[in-house]
Amino acid sequence: MCISLLLPAWAALADAKQAKAGPPACEQVTQEDKTQLEMIGRVLAEGKAYAALAFLDAAKIDSPPAKLYRAHALRQTGQFQPASELYHQLTSTCMSGLAYQGLGLLAEMQEQHEAATSYLRSASNLLPVDSRVRGDYGYALMRFGDTQTALSELLTAIELDGNNRLAIHNLIMLMYKMGQDEKASQIARDFNISDASLQSIRDESGMPAFKDSQRQQFSLGGCYGNTQICTGILSPRLEVVQ
Repeated sequence: MCISLLLPAWAALADAKQAKAGPPACEQVTQEDKTQLEMIGRVLAEGKAYAALAFLDAAKIDSPPAKLYRAHALRQTGQFQPASELYHQLTSTCMSGLAYQGLGLLAEMQEQHEAATSYLRSASNLLPVDSRVRGDYGYALMRFGDTQTALSELLTAIELDGNNRLAIHNLIMLMYKMGQDEKASQIARDFNISDASLQSIRDESGMPAFKDSQRQQFSLGGCYGNTQICTGILSPRLEVVQ
């Protein structure tokens, strides 16, 4: 799983230029397809990626949202190369923003931090008011070492959605990494983070490399680490069906 199957960072930069043009509009889907995709989305959100792939095979829906769900399920099951290929195909469709987000997730899971920031920058440009995308971008920037830009992105994510607990936890982690312990404690108080959770986030702030067990939880969209505190890039839901 650790072998790189993504294009190098220069390819991500080329994709970013293409993303500036903006995505085309999505075609209207039938009510039957919409119902099936909503069901598949719920299955994915429950972490049942293999079942989602089976439902996608049965549904035989050939649309960008269906392909995005397939790419997401492939990513969750560790099939990185076919997931990457699908995400790249989708960067020129109406799902382009979420496709770039998926590429960023893939890159970050393989600790390709520069590529992850490039892809997620493109996603953020295309989906500027999506709290999860901005939060993912902030986390990737933190992993890459750009703490100031990471701070801006995480604050933006939280202001866009005050219930984005992942972004809140990652902001606290960033404060610890920046040596701002009192600010970390203040944020925890402001958002009612328990002392035990705060200590767990502080312990995670060393940002160790993922262990295999952690990487599996990460792939499935669950909180990684023994404490089960939500820290790290994590966007398991893909609510793309209109």
